[in-house]
Amino acid sequence: MFAKILRLAAVAAIASISLTACTPPMPPEVKAALLEQTYTCIDGNANVLSTEIMADAIPSLQGAMSGNCPTMTITGVEAGTPADIAVGSYAPGASDCAVTSSVPYALDGAVVTATLSQAAGLALSPNTVAGIFDGTITNWDDAAITKDNAGVVTATGPIEVVPVTDKLALASFASWYKQLTGKVFNASLLKPKSKLTVGDIGTLADGSIALLPYSIFSVYSVSALTIPLPAAIVEDPKANPTGVLPDLAGIQSAGTQLEFTKTGTNVSVKLNYSLKPTAPQGSDVAPAPYQAIYPVSMDLCGKPSKTVRAVARYMLRADAQGILTTLVPLPESLRAESLDVVSVGLPNPKVTAPAN
Repeated sequence: MFAKILRLAAVAAIASISLTACTPPMPPEVKAALLEQTYTCIDGNANVLSTEIMADAIPSLQGAMSGNCPTMTITGVEAGTPADIAVGSYAPGASDCAVTSSVPYALDGAVVTATLSQAAGLALSPNTVAGIFDGTITNWDDAAITKDNAGVVTATGPIEVVPVTDKLALASFASWYKQLTGKVFNASLLKPKSKLTVGDIGTLADGSIALLPYSIFSVYSVSALTIPLPAAIVEDPKANPTGVLPDLAGIQSAGTQLEFTKTGTNVSVKLNYSLKPTAPQGSDVAPAPYQAIYPVSMDLCGKPSKTVRAVARYMLRADAQGILTTLVPLPESLRAESLDVVSVGLPNPKVTAPAN
């Protein structure tokens, strides 16, 4: 990482020397890399409103920030308390946060989860998933499920569909399903709601199946007596018979297929299913992308102060994103664009050419 920062700094320095009469804007990826070398600390506090998926991350961010920027603090607040920054998949209520700027903060995804105490794993084709959630497939030893699992009967007995699901998770899986099959995902047994919580799903009984956000699945699994199995989705039985896993690597890989639209105050994204995913640093091969994903937004409220922008910048740092346990960090290129927008009005990192 350090070598990469030096190379980017050198490129930026050479570019600035070669141009006269004006200073060109620093490319976001260069700025992001340089920001990793130091902290922007501005006295004050920022109230951060978040859902339960950030419950563990907020105290960790508070602790890390106090060590690096002692006079800049972050306070987690609940709905009903005016916020300076809101983090979540859905827009906050106007009374909590009058959104004036919005950027991607992290990634979430839709995961088909099955609670099967006797199974070691589960793979499902898109059509089998659709059959389960529209009530066509009702038993675990159905021939379609056995076929998806290379002839192995993963479980027996009736399938109990958990009806509650999250609107964004359902929409992202439906979009991927249509991309794969050309058909509409008619999950008539599912009842979507906004801002799904762990409490909404209750206890997942043995033999049950649900469509959950990756974040909710992660939170639930921490204390579950029987941890649900995240189903691998078998897109192409010939090319990848074991399917694509909804894990950190698969979601991050799909994140590199996001294309962004940027204004002075907002960054929005759209998944390009046909775009070749980018391999992670240190690898020549990108993991198979799990494409039922969607962004978790960071919203700045009202007229953000420099302290609020500095806190937002801190939360988007690579090391701060590493604190996330229930969400997937942004790919570096998209994180750079988010950093560029929230950093408006803050001092830019200084570009210095490496010593000879």
